[in-house]
Amino acid sequence: MALSLPAWREPEAILELADVAVAEREGIRRLDIIDRLAGLRADRICFFDMPRLDVSSSLIRRYIAAGRPIRHLVPEAVERYIAQTGLYRAGVTS
Repeated sequence: MALSLPAWREPEAILELADVAVAEREGIRRLDIIDRLAGLRADRICFFDMPRLDVSSSLIRRYIAAGRPIRHLVPEAVERYIAQTGLYRAGVTS
């Protein structure tokens, strides 16, 4: 989402109100993000210094729909909530 920040409504106003924390994702490097955000308040944008984890919400939804476990992809409380509510299961409208 950081790449799309310049297209958000009033991105400078957002950066006046909050710091934006960014983690790299597959196919999107830190330098790409920095280039895209040139001109915005760089002092309000910080990057997580951590190993990149290529886990997206769409990946989690695909795993659930296929009946695959997600216990190593999300916190235990999230896994429990998804199981209890039936989120993302085929044929379930949640």
